[in-house]
Amino acid sequence: DALHGPRVLHDGKMKKTYLFAFIDDMSRLVPHGEFYLNERIDCYIDALTKALSKRGCPRKLYVDNGPAFSTQVLRHAMASLGIALVHSKPYEPEGRGKVERFFRTVRGQFLITVPDGLSLEELNKRLKSWIDEYHLREHTSTKEAPLSRYAKHLHCVREAPKDLMDYFRKRVTRKVDKDRTVSLDGRLYEAPVAMI
Repeated sequence: DALHGPRVLHDGKMKKTYLFAFIDDMSRLVPHGEFYLNERIDCYIDALTKALSKRGCPRKLYVDNGPAFSTQVLRHAMASLGIALVHSKPYEPEGRGKVERFFRTVRGQFLITVPDGLSLEELNKRLKSWIDEYHLREHTSTKEAPLSRYAKHLHCVREAPKDLMDYFRKRVTRKVDKDRTVSLDGRLYEAPVAMI
Protein backbone atom coordinates (compact mmCIF):
# COMPACT_ATOMS: atom_id res chain seq x y z
CA ASP A 1 0.00 0.00 0.00
CA ALA A 2 1.08 3.66 -0.15
CA LEU A 3 1.35 6.24 2.62
CA HIS A 4 1.45 9.97 1.91
CA GLY A 5 4.76 11.05 3.39
CA PRO A 6 6.62 14.25 4.25
CA ARG A 7 7.79 16.88 1.81
CA VAL A 8 11.42 16.71 0.72
CA LEU A 9 13.74 19.11 -1.04
CA HIS A 10 14.13 17.95 -4.65
CA ASP A 11 15.62 20.06 -7.46
CA GLY A 12 15.33 23.17 -5.28
CA LYS A 13 11.61 22.64 -4.60
CA MET A 14 9.65 21.03 -1.78
CA LYS A 15 7.89 17.93 -3.10
CA LYS A 16 5.49 15.48 -1.51
CA THR A 17 6.61 11.89 -1.01
CA TYR A 18 4.80 8.56 -1.02
CA LEU A 19 5.90 5.50 0.92
CA PHE A 20 5.43 2.12 -0.72
CA ALA A 21 5.84 -0.61 1.87
CA PHE A 22 5.18 -4.32 2.03
CA ILE A 23 4.56 -6.36 5.16
CA ASP A 24 4.75 -10.12 5.60
CA ASP A 25 1.44 -11.29 7.02
CA MET A 26 2.90 -14.07 9.19
CA SER A 27 6.01 -12.43 10.64
CA ARG A 28 5.21 -8.70 10.25
CA LEU A 29 8.63 -8.31 8.60
CA VAL A 30 8.88 -5.44 6.11
CA PRO A 31 10.58 -6.87 3.00
CA HIS A 32 11.02 -3.36 1.64
CA GLY A 33 9.80 0.17 2.18
CA GLU A 34 10.84 3.26 0.27
CA PHE A 35 9.68 6.83 -0.32
CA TYR A 36 9.10 8.04 -3.89
CA LEU A 37 8.07 11.33 -5.46
CA ASN A 38 4.89 9.88 -6.99
CA GLU A 39 2.65 6.85 -6.60
CA ARG A 40 2.66 5.62 -10.19
CA ILE A 41 3.22 2.04 -11.28
CA ASP A 42 6.92 2.47 -12.10
CA CYS A 43 7.67 3.45 -8.49
CA TYR A 44 5.52 0.60 -7.16
CA ILE A 45 7.29 -1.92 -9.39
CA ASP A 46 10.68 -0.59 -8.28
CA ALA A 47 9.71 -1.09 -4.62
CA LEU A 48 8.14 -4.49 -5.31
CA THR A 49 11.14 -5.86 -7.19
CA LYS A 50 13.43 -4.72 -4.36
CA ALA A 51 11.17 -6.51 -1.85
CA LEU A 52 11.12 -9.70 -3.92
CA SER A 53 14.89 -9.61 -4.44
CA LYS A 54 15.55 -9.17 -0.71
CA ARG A 55 13.03 -11.59 0.79
CA GLY A 56 11.79 -13.89 -1.98
CA CYS A 57 8.45 -14.47 -3.66
CA PRO A 58 5.34 -14.76 -1.51
CA ARG A 59 2.39 -17.02 -2.32
CA LYS A 60 0.01 -14.03 -2.44
CA LEU A 61 0.27 -10.29 -2.87
CA TYR A 62 -2.64 -8.50 -1.21
CA VAL A 63 -3.05 -4.99 -2.61
CA ASP A 64 -5.35 -1.98 -2.66
CA ASN A 65 -7.51 -1.11 -5.69
CA GLY A 66 -5.56 2.01 -6.66
CA PRO A 67 -4.34 2.60 -10.21
CA ALA A 68 -0.80 1.40 -9.45
CA PHE A 69 -2.14 -1.93 -8.21
CA SER A 70 -4.53 -2.66 -11.08
CA THR A 71 -2.27 -2.56 -14.12
CA GLN A 72 -1.81 -5.25 -16.74
CA VAL A 73 1.96 -5.18 -16.12
CA LEU A 74 1.46 -6.12 -12.46
CA ARG A 75 -1.16 -8.78 -13.23
CA HIS A 76 1.05 -10.40 -15.86
CA ALA A 77 4.20 -10.28 -13.70
CA MET A 78 2.47 -11.82 -10.68
CA ALA A 79 0.92 -14.60 -12.79
CA SER A 80 4.32 -15.33 -14.38
CA LEU A 81 5.99 -15.47 -10.95
CA GLY A 82 3.28 -17.75 -9.51
CA ILE A 83 2.07 -15.11 -7.06
CA ALA A 84 -1.68 -14.75 -6.57
CA LEU A 85 -2.66 -11.08 -6.91
CA VAL A 86 -5.51 -10.38 -4.51
CA HIS A 87 -7.26 -6.98 -4.37
CA SER A 88 -8.93 -5.80 -1.19
CA LYS A 89 -12.59 -4.91 -1.27
CA PRO A 90 -13.19 -1.27 -2.22
CA TYR A 91 -13.92 1.10 0.67
CA GLU A 92 -13.06 -1.53 3.30
CA PRO A 93 -9.69 -0.49 4.81
CA GLU A 94 -9.99 -3.08 7.57
CA GLY A 95 -8.99 -5.68 4.96
CA ARG A 96 -5.60 -3.98 4.80
CA GLY A 97 -5.34 -3.73 8.58
CA LYS A 98 -1.79 -4.98 9.04
CA VAL A 99 -0.20 -2.58 6.60
CA GLU A 100 -2.43 0.27 7.80
CA ARG A 101 -1.31 -0.48 11.38
CA PHE A 102 2.31 -0.47 10.20
CA PHE A 103 1.73 2.94 8.57
CA ARG A 104 0.32 4.20 11.86
CA THR A 105 3.54 3.04 13.53
CA VAL A 106 5.58 4.80 10.82
CA ARG A 107 3.64 8.03 11.46
CA GLY A 108 3.89 7.78 15.24
CA GLN A 109 7.49 6.59 15.59
CA PHE A 110 9.38 7.53 12.44
CA LEU A 111 7.82 10.55 10.74
CA ILE A 112 7.73 12.60 13.94
CA THR A 113 11.54 12.41 14.02
CA VAL A 114 12.02 13.57 10.42
CA PRO A 115 12.99 17.23 10.02
CA ASP A 116 11.72 19.32 7.09
CA GLY A 117 13.87 19.81 4.02
CA LEU A 118 15.64 16.45 3.84
CA SER A 119 16.59 15.05 0.46
CA LEU A 120 14.74 11.96 -0.77
CA GLU A 121 17.94 9.94 -0.40
CA GLU A 122 18.43 11.03 3.23
CA LEU A 123 14.77 10.29 4.04
CA ASN A 124 15.09 6.76 2.62
CA LYS A 125 18.40 6.21 4.43
CA ARG A 126 16.73 7.11 7.74
CA LEU A 127 13.73 4.91 6.92
CA LYS A 128 15.99 1.93 6.22
CA SER A 129 17.72 2.36 9.58
CA TRP A 130 14.35 2.65 11.34
CA ILE A 131 13.02 -0.51 9.61
CA ASP A 132 16.19 -2.40 10.60
CA GLU A 133 15.47 -1.49 14.25
CA TYR A 134 11.75 -2.32 13.82
CA HIS A 135 12.72 -5.85 12.70
CA LEU A 136 14.57 -6.44 15.98
CA ARG A 137 11.84 -5.22 18.37
CA GLU A 138 9.19 -7.55 19.73
CA HIS A 139 5.94 -7.15 17.82
CA THR A 140 2.90 -6.68 20.08
CA SER A 141 0.66 -9.18 18.27
CA THR A 142 3.17 -11.97 17.55
CA LYS A 143 5.26 -11.53 20.76
CA GLU A 144 8.38 -12.08 18.62
CA ALA A 145 10.74 -9.84 16.69
CA PRO A 146 9.70 -9.84 13.01
CA LEU A 147 13.18 -10.85 11.80
CA SER A 148 13.48 -13.86 14.12
CA ARG A 149 9.91 -14.99 13.34
CA TYR A 150 10.65 -14.69 9.61
CA ALA A 151 13.96 -16.58 9.98
CA LYS A 152 12.18 -19.56 11.61
CA HIS A 153 10.24 -20.06 8.38
CA LEU A 154 12.98 -19.55 5.79
CA HIS A 155 12.30 -23.04 4.44
CA CYS A 156 8.98 -21.68 3.08
CA VAL A 157 10.59 -18.82 1.15
CA ARG A 158 10.72 -19.07 -2.65
CA GLU A 159 13.77 -17.28 -4.00
CA ALA A 160 13.14 -14.59 -6.61
CA PRO A 161 14.44 -15.44 -10.10
CA LYS A 162 17.72 -13.86 -11.19
CA ASP A 163 16.01 -12.28 -14.22
CA LEU A 164 13.29 -10.69 -12.08
CA MET A 165 12.98 -7.50 -14.15
CA ASP A 166 12.13 -9.56 -17.24
CA TYR A 167 8.82 -10.46 -15.57
CA PHE A 168 7.87 -6.77 -15.44
CA ARG A 169 8.35 -5.94 -19.11
CA LYS A 170 5.58 -3.89 -20.66
CA ARG A 171 3.71 -5.52 -23.53
CA VAL A 172 2.39 -3.40 -26.35
CA THR A 173 0.94 -4.16 -29.75
CA ARG A 174 2.23 -2.04 -32.62
CA LYS A 175 1.70 -2.07 -36.37
CA VAL A 176 4.77 -2.33 -38.59
CA ASP A 177 4.55 0.30 -41.33
CA LYS A 178 5.27 -0.33 -45.01
CA ASP A 179 8.77 1.13 -44.60
CA ARG A 180 9.54 -1.60 -41.96
CA THR A 181 9.43 0.83 -39.04
CA VAL A 182 7.55 0.61 -35.80
CA SER A 183 7.13 3.42 -33.28
CA LEU A 184 7.47 2.75 -29.56
CA ASP A 185 7.58 5.45 -26.87
CA GLY A 186 8.46 8.11 -29.43
CA ARG A 187 11.33 6.14 -30.96
CA LEU A 188 11.44 4.53 -34.38
CA TYR A 189 12.68 0.95 -34.79
CA GLU A 190 13.22 -1.20 -37.86
CA ALA A 191 11.45 -4.55 -38.08
CA PRO A 192 12.13 -7.58 -40.31
CA VAL A 193 10.66 -7.36 -43.83
CA ALA A 194 8.36 -10.31 -43.11
CA MET A 195 6.53 -8.28 -40.48
CA ILE A 196 5.30 -5.56 -42.88
